Amino acid sequence: MATYKFPQFNLEIIDPIVNVEKVNDSILYQVCSADVILTTPSAVFGITFSGFSYDTTWDDQDIVDWVNNVELPQYEVE
Repeated sequence: MATYKFPQFNLEIIDPIVNVEKVNDSILYQVCSADVILTTPSAVFGITFSGFSYDTTWDDQDIVDWVNNVELPQYEVE
């Protein structure tokens, strides 16, 4: 069970379902941001992560992995 605390929300988000809803890609700078929805039985939260960079291309799973393995762990509460 994962618990997250984001500075913009004054609460802990416990064991959310995580969905990457939208990716914004700057082809010129080869960097992406991702709009992520965290859903719990009692609430829905929207988060935007930015800073995914790439050399030539990316696929959907690259973004999902980046969200789950790089971005979300930064906000995990132990």
